[in-house]
Amino acid sequence: MEQPSIEAKYRKLSRLAQALHIPVPEAFWELEVRDRHGRVIHCHKQRAHSWVRNAYNLMVCQACAVAADNAVGLAIVDTAGVTKSDTITQPTSGWSSTGSGNQSVYVNSGYGFYAGAGVDTFGIIVGSGSGAENFNANALGTKITNGVGAGQLSYAAVNAPSITTLGTTKKVEWVRFFNNNSGGAVTVNEVAIYTYGTCGNASVYYMPCRDLIAGGISVPNTGQLRVIYTIQLTYPA
Repeated sequence: MEQPSIEAKYRKLSRLAQALHIPVPEAFWELEVRDRHGRVIHCHKQRAHSWVRNAYNLMVCQACAVAADNAVGLAIVDTAGVTKSDTITQPTSGWSSTGSGNQSVYVNSGYGFYAGAGVDTFGIIVGSGSGAENFNANALGTKITNGVGAGQLSYAAVNAPSITTLGTTKKVEWVRFFNNNSGGAVTVNEVAIYTYGTCGNASVYYMPCRDLIAGGISVPNTGQLRVIYTIQLTYPA
């Protein structure tokens, strides 16, 4: 988790938000490594700091019903580094930016975060890059690709989201497993969400968040990594 002084600031912010009746979203990563016998050999949990510019541009476009127009700084940048800007269409996270396709946002397999087995283009994605967190980042530094070759991990399907309520706090958890059949240890230094969405009725993959894992996490050969991404929002009482 955070250093005590940093965590204290987050808690102070949370209390202040409650007093002012302003819901403040929080996000966390949890990474658990098991060896070939299924024994837990490493567990790491930290706050997710890095919702990048893409996430906020998407939120503003949806909340305010404005187009993803680069002229006003609200375009998204896809994972290939291409700016996606449309003067009449909001960027969404469903199959289509118009019509019934939006009913599948983040719900059915093949949309939003909800990637299938072997898919490393969206969903929870891990990487080996160690570059600094950057608000303008659009992709992992070095993505660890799906496969069984050297330096690769086998991507399982993203689990259906788990939604729970405790008091006035609503939590949504996304989980993905990664199996290491590469023949050697694989070190994970960064973790992100890539989402499969649209902009101007064209498919696009973009990254709303990325975080570094301090010191990295080694996944042994024939071992398994589980990554949990939790978004929580505490509403005023």
